[in-house]
Amino acid sequence: MIVLTVALWGIMMLSANAQYFGTNKPIYKQLNYELYQTPHFEIYHYLTDSILLNQMAADCEKWYFYHSGVFAETFKRRNPVIVYTNHADFQQTTAIMSQIDVGVGGVTEGLKRRVVFPLAFTQQETDHVLGHELVHAFQYHIITESENLSLGAIQNIPLWMIEGMAEYLSIGSVSSHTALWMRDALISRNFPSLEKLTFNPTYSPYRFGHAFWAYIAATYGEQYINRLFRETANKGFPASIGEVLGISSDSLSKNWESALRKQLLTRQADTTFSIVGERLLAKGESGRYNLAPSLSPDGQHIIFMSERDLFSLDLFLANVKTGKVMRRIFTATRYDHIDALNMLQTSGTWSPDGRTFTFVGFVKGKTVLLCYNIDKDKIDHQIEIPDIDAIGYPAWSPDGTTIAFAGLHQGVSDLYLWHVNNRQLTNLTLGRGSCIMPAWSADGNRLFFTTEMPAPGQINVGFPYTNIATIDLKYGQITVYKTFDGARNVNPLPMNGGHDVVFLSDGDGRRNLFSINTQSRALRQLTDYPTGICGATEFSPALTTAGDTLVYCMLWDGRFTLFKTTYNRLAQMSVASTPATTNYKDLRLMPYTQHLSQVENNLYFRNRPHHLVPDSFSIAPIRRHFKLDYLGNVSAGVMAGRFGTGMAGSVEALFSDILGQHMLYSGVSINGEIYDFGGQVAYVNQQSRLKKGVSLSHIPYPTASLTYETETADDGTQTKSLSYLFRRTFEDKLSLFAFYPFSRTRRVESGIAWAWYSYRDEKIKNVTSYNDIYYSKTEPVESPPGFRVAILDAAIVIDNAKMGLASPNEGRRLRIQTERYLFGLDMQTFSVDYRQYWFLNPSCIALRTYHYGRYGSDSQDKRLMNLYMGYPWYLRGYESGSYYNNDDIDQQSVGISQLLGSRILVTNAEWRVPFTGPPEVSVVRSYSLYSELAFFVDAGLAWNRTAHPIWSLTTNDPQKRVPVFSTGLGYRINLYGLLVVEPYFAFPFYQKEFREGRFGVNLFSGW
Repeated sequence: MIVLTVALWGIMMLSANAQYFGTNKPIYKQLNYELYQTPHFEIYHYLTDSILLNQMAADCEKWYFYHSGVFAETFKRRNPVIVYTNHADFQQTTAIMSQIDVGVGGVTEGLKRRVVFPLAFTQQETDHVLGHELVHAFQYHIITESENLSLGAIQNIPLWMIEGMAEYLSIGSVSSHTALWMRDALISRNFPSLEKLTFNPTYSPYRFGHAFWAYIAATYGEQYINRLFRETANKGFPASIGEVLGISSDSLSKNWESALRKQLLTRQADTTFSIVGERLLAKGESGRYNLAPSLSPDGQHIIFMSERDLFSLDLFLANVKTGKVMRRIFTATRYDHIDALNMLQTSGTWSPDGRTFTFVGFVKGKTVLLCYNIDKDKIDHQIEIPDIDAIGYPAWSPDGTTIAFAGLHQGVSDLYLWHVNNRQLTNLTLGRGSCIMPAWSADGNRLFFTTEMPAPGQINVGFPYTNIATIDLKYGQITVYKTFDGARNVNPLPMNGGHDVVFLSDGDGRRNLFSINTQSRALRQLTDYPTGICGATEFSPALTTAGDTLVYCMLWDGRFTLFKTTYNRLAQMSVASTPATTNYKDLRLMPYTQHLSQVENNLYFRNRPHHLVPDSFSIAPIRRHFKLDYLGNVSAGVMAGRFGTGMAGSVEALFSDILGQHMLYSGVSINGEIYDFGGQVAYVNQQSRLKKGVSLSHIPYPTASLTYETETADDGTQTKSLSYLFRRTFEDKLSLFAFYPFSRTRRVESGIAWAWYSYRDEKIKNVTSYNDIYYSKTEPVESPPGFRVAILDAAIVIDNAKMGLASPNEGRRLRIQTERYLFGLDMQTFSVDYRQYWFLNPSCIALRTYHYGRYGSDSQDKRLMNLYMGYPWYLRGYESGSYYNNDDIDQQSVGISQLLGSRILVTNAEWRVPFTGPPEVSVVRSYSLYSELAFFVDAGLAWNRTAHPIWSLTTNDPQKRVPVFSTGLGYRINLYGLLVVEPYFAFPFYQKEFREGRFGVNLFSGW
């Protein structure tokens, strides 16, 4: 029996043993959810503080009242809201199937409109995320409830429209963060058109989308927000622009840019400013995002976060004097037991002796302090803090005995001290207001920090604000400094022996560096930038100091760039300032207009209690109703061919309860004749860390093979001809399975199954070419008898690989799996799949070694098809060729039997080069087509119990097996993350000779 090709069946089944490779989503702890109902929401939570729960319920109704007025829409049923007390728990959510990145503040899912988010370190961050995500809930509601729209219409709306609308309706027109992004784009003359914004991912959809909707509201009125959104969902962009606004998208782009330029660039210094200090990192040493800087105590070294290695944010150690990067101190492929870093809204801290750098990471569902040893170049221990939901903004004390940090517990962030020697925890602020960003005074007697506590006599101007404060560690007395009313004053750092404190503020309408004298309370402005000193978010640390040296992070020409200067230099250039109300005119994205702004009116009064009937909130039992999560792979059709008239079609559906803890999958498919029908139903329980399930399926597996048959004539002469056998193997299977993830990168799998196999065989005789296969009719032949079998399986999987443009480019993958067949077959299988990737920036060297073998007395049973390694996902260049027509083996050809066996060993090596994609890494710039070139060498060996491998490259003995090779070039294309296709040209090498090159297409590429 000689296998030639395999037809892939169309159904996309839920794997009984999870996925082959891929990262995990562990459930480290089980949460006891409760349901709290309001007039318009179902809040699923595990909060123990009833005051916090009632505040959350009131805020949901507040935002509903605000958004329903803008959209002129009401919910027909309660909208689900799932609340987590911290980001580590949020990352484990089962309501959202995809991985949750550290930078994700919340997610709104479409079919069930579930709003899923964690509590943040400040109340205003939590309130903003809730308001933002509930805009998405209204967007989904409008689309799914409209008669002429369906959920697929969301694809007609550009991402910047969707996210920008959520930002505008939850922030309004007053935003220093968005304003500095706009000023930077305008000054650098890199402001995008709406078309460029749609297709170029380098422009932030949140910031530019926010500015766009602010312009629409100010120019046309907020009633056009709803109209333009609905029309875009119906007709797409830019057709809706002309339909609703009566203007072309090009003209609208120009008008939008002109209005922003007029509003935001109002001073001469906005275009003629000079940067104080010099760029810290040498050319070629930095990426587009250089964030969370932290200077060593002696000022000689700095650690920062960057994507300078292109495909992920990692931590780097650099020399401050030379600006050279010395090494990468953290990457997920090196420390794959760490689920993620929390470095976007917090930075690390050096121990006073400069030997340890401590930063925040997520490990086994908790935030912990990771301690990196500078001398040993490794993380040598971690600190787990008990009774705290989340940790942020750590700071070593000057004497090295204590670490101060912001701790989040049940929605309240306080300042804590962790005493390293005796492992004791002290709460400093005791819930008196959100407190973050602690910084020690030089004598270690005080902590400066950012807080939402009001300053004495502070005016409540109706907008979110934060202040700079200090706490006396001996007496516990807190002093809140009066700086700028209504401004976000953040990131305090003591200078000049603690007499001065530098901090960032948008009090001037920009985001500049200020200082306050702790004795005289005199304010001075140290910088005057139109863009601003900032990190990834408004609450990301962007300053670091050591002695007189100061390094800050600034958005400049679309890049977050680090600059180095001294405090003395800044102080000499500073100007006096006075406590005052924030300059809201320069904070506004658009000026006040004659159009009534319902959004800004709502936001101004957002802190006032929303009127609700007291008994409208109630506790209710959780009911596990299954609702649709996903409907896909829907197709139907009729075909005609050499097998006669046939049918093709499929549909898949995934259902789950509201928390996603119980999942039900069903799928049906037909591809060919009526007996090519297949289907599967499966149930998965993922309430706990051990995920388990059951599956029942009927699957037809079409396979094809070529075989040589000998016929004897009446005169005794024998003729040898090639026949084509088409077999359908029908599998009816009941499976029980489970998988246990140790972390995001490691898991074990196991299962037991009972299966019944039956066959249907057809044949084409006297095949001389591929045309015979496609145009000749088949005739039924006798099939082997069916059989029952029990299967036990187990596997270990490791996958910490990082993705490049079209395939992994760093890390490793390993899968070791065994299966034991009982009763119907006495056989076991063993497979090892090991893949290693070495990143060379931006190219990659990739190596794969794969073995699959059948062992046991029935390993060569005739009921089993031979393994074939000539498929392009194993060996490229062997899927077709003249050697299929001749099984003779000599020095000029390779018999096809050399590609067959019950055991195969395949090795692949590739040099992967980014070809089309982002300009920082690719040969050809493209923001829509991601692809790479792969220069490859493939090698393979197939054998069985009667045909053994030999140490040779040639053989004339059909019972001896030698390796075969190929080399060539592949072009790997990433089709929007859904599929990777690889056309290639390969030169086979066998019997010590290169053969004629062959084109092919690999549909299972990107290993």
